[in-house]
Amino acid sequence: MPEGDSLVHAADELRPRLQGRAVVRLHGSHRALHPNARRITGRVISDVRTVGKHMLIDFDNGWTLRTHLGMTGGWQHYQPGEPWRRSPGKARVVIETADCVAVCFAAPTVELAPTERIGIRHLGPDLMADEVDWDGIVRRARQSPGRTAADLLLDQRVMAGVGNVYKSETLFLEGIDPQRPVATLTDDDVGRIAGRARKLLMANREPAMRSTTRSTTGSRRPGANYWVYRRAGRSCRRCGATVLTDTHGELDRSTYWCPSCQAPPRS
Repeated sequence: MPEGDSLVHAADELRPRLQGRAVVRLHGSHRALHPNARRITGRVISDVRTVGKHMLIDFDNGWTLRTHLGMTGGWQHYQPGEPWRRSPGKARVVIETADCVAVCFAAPTVELAPTERIGIRHLGPDLMADEVDWDGIVRRARQSPGRTAADLLLDQRVMAGVGNVYKSETLFLEGIDPQRPVATLTDDDVGRIAGRARKLLMANREPAMRSTTRSTTGSRRPGANYWVYRRAGRSCRRCGATVLTDTHGELDRSTYWCPSCQAPPRS
């Protein structure tokens, strides 16, 4: 699933091609477009932005298009008449301007509505925003004390932008057992977890990182770029213990961790 840094890269690709341009046609297979797509024809795109793992495209009539890419979605852009690299049958949204065709493929979530009604109000602080409400993250974390640390990082209502990669890597770097209950974490622990996740996201958000391998270790070499993610059965890079994997939480998502570096605290 694309995480916050991937969405920023996608927005950075689309913004100079769409912002300030008038929409010639908005169409696509997602049913959310059909009632109101006509409202967007002729409107000027005022901004292309992200909040967490959501792409938001604003129009000058006070409407916004929101997409969430899920596990398989993605945005691509083409010149008019240029062949697409993915099947047109997977095109959920197509934005046509005079000199660009922006296509969102395979996104499960599409919303087109007045900006104030767009469904992002439930989101916690965006870890890639210029300013982060750290106290708000701690306060939201305390609302579900029985959940695990792994759940905490994936809960977009607590903090927005983290997915499976940064979940596993953050908990490893902070030495926290992914199954540890949130109730046993101090406010400082929660702050450190969120701060580490932000640091990793921000390190991979720069434009120069678009065409390189995402990294949490400092190495961009494929196979050396992660500490534990997708390294189940291999030796921990720090202590040599065998990296484990299991599915955790409400979303039943895979987590990777080192049982030695992330041992549960002694009672």
